[in-house]
Amino acid sequence: MGFKKNLIYRLLTGVLACTFAFTPLSVYATEDIEAESQAAYEKTIESNTWENWPAGPAVYAQSAIVMEADTGMILYAKDIEQKNYPASITKIMTALLALENCDLNEEVEFSYYATHSIDYGSSSIARTEGEILTVEEALYGLMLSSANECANALAEHIAGSNEEFAVLMNEKAKELGCVNTHFANPSGLHDENHYTCTYDMALITKAALENEDFRRISGTDYYTLRATNKNDEELWMQNHHYMIAPYRTDKYLDDTVFAGKTGYTTDALNTLVTCGTRNGMDVIVVTMRTRSTGEKGVPLFTDTAALLDYANNFQKLNISDNEKTFVVGNAYDFSIDSNELNTTTSLISIDENSSVILPNTVAFSDAVPSITFEEHADGNKAYLTYEYAGQTVGKASITLEDTSDDEFAFSETESTEGQSASENGTRFITINLKVIFLVLGILLAIWFIIIFIYRLYEKNRAKIRKAINIQQKRRFLNRRRYRRRKRR
Repeated sequence: MGFKKNLIYRLLTGVLACTFAFTPLSVYATEDIEAESQAAYEKTIESNTWENWPAGPAVYAQSAIVMEADTGMILYAKDIEQKNYPASITKIMTALLALENCDLNEEVEFSYYATHSIDYGSSSIARTEGEILTVEEALYGLMLSSANECANALAEHIAGSNEEFAVLMNEKAKELGCVNTHFANPSGLHDENHYTCTYDMALITKAALENEDFRRISGTDYYTLRATNKNDEELWMQNHHYMIAPYRTDKYLDDTVFAGKTGYTTDALNTLVTCGTRNGMDVIVVTMRTRSTGEKGVPLFTDTAALLDYANNFQKLNISDNEKTFVVGNAYDFSIDSNELNTTTSLISIDENSSVILPNTVAFSDAVPSITFEEHADGNKAYLTYEYAGQTVGKASITLEDTSDDEFAFSETESTEGQSASENGTRFITINLKVIFLVLGILLAIWFIIIFIYRLYEKNRAKIRKAINIQQKRRFLNRRRYRRRKRR
């Protein structure tokens, strides 16, 4: 009897010990996660500090950006250069390079490494060694099902290995102007040397959206992969992006979303790229390092929906349709009204496809333009660059039009940094009427002074001649008188 009581006592003691030992750890872990999520939610949104700028929503992502896809204009910024692990949104860069370097009908053969080097349980469409897909089919597997073996196979097809493909990825990132990116593989599987930021991912996505095949493939809700040389059955694939396809839930479907990519690893947490249309604009939303909750899609897709809707606060205005006055001289900040040139010939050509992005409450004239110069491989180019609230809101390339009108004389000039402003014989100019008028005024003043001096000289010369004549006449008369006296 005593033995049984002792046994029961030990069991109860053990249960109580376990309860006190482990329950607080679980609670503390949950509290830490909630505290981290709340801290992310309360982080400063830099764009909300911009003067006269629409306030954006708080989101649970550690880093988030909203970018207009055509101009690259940043509408919303929350720690956009923070270094984060991208997970599978890496595959947007992989798709971009595949589309730039391959024909869609090229055949891709899967190697042993491509199919066996991926992490167990990671995204895959179960391709096998020696299986052959076209580049287009591999891209559908890459973008819809986030298949890591497709990323590997495309990388090997293009560059020979993942390592060499990573070199191409980093070169492309640099070319696009990325500021905090280094890729180590084509899939986004975790590597400490594989990182990027929301700003860079928005730039990469912007470049990818310029390719219609990327838009088509990335925005497809589902795709049926044909039977191959290694698989006798078709494979049905559905887009993992909840706003494009009813993958696991249809709660977040949005027919204005036309492209995107999901990503997740335990180190990266949730990452998401979403491309949608708002107020006539193509908008890119990137969120990184978002913690999941118990409900699928929350807060990842609710944050993105809020950020997409935030873009409705902005308007896209064509520059060539609205520009009437622009800054023409950096040194004097002098403005020209094209209507005052008294000519029907257009002297300056503004890119017809360029736009500015401004808050809905702001007029085009509120954006301040200036002429800037940029270096390019084929020479320097001149731009009208617009700023509002301390932010660059758009720019348009400008060129000097061919004209036979000799009323105005323009000369090729250089930028303030001494860079030649010409390209292939086409002159890029700065016009400074203030200097022209000043020079003309000085020349006119000099002309009047010369005329005045000349007339004064002529007048005095006449007086001198008259005086000389009188003096000579007097001398002549005096000589005559002297001779008459002498004769007497």
